[in-house]
Amino acid sequence: MGIVKLLSLFMGSGILFFGLSPNAPAQQGVSGYTVITAVELKKLQDSEKDSLLIDTLAFSRYKQEHIQGAKNFEFPNQNMDRWDNSKTGGKSQEDFIALLGGEKDRPIVFYCLDAK
Repeated sequence: MGIVKLLSLFMGSGILFFGLSPNAPAQQGVSGYTVITAVELKKLQDSEKDSLLIDTLAFSRYKQEHIQGAKNFEFPNQNMDRWDNSKTGGKSQEDFIALLGGEKDRPIVFYCLDAK
């Protein structure tokens, strides 16, 4: 099952924010998910709304620098049609589902700080 399909199934009718763009206004991104700005992320973090922030870099990079409160789950830059543990830092779909937790209606933000 592709990662986008897995997220869609998990989220049901909930909202999913996908990606983080430092300056661009909110826009529809990959598969219809919303791309948000750093300012919009800060507003989300400052609100009382429960959300999940996921840093997609390799764990070694996550340890060096990440946004406060972010969880780490490595994902490749290219599309993954089938789950491949070698591209997710050895983590499985079950690990990913456990990270997402039981709250299916909260916003989930994926980001990558890799500017190199």
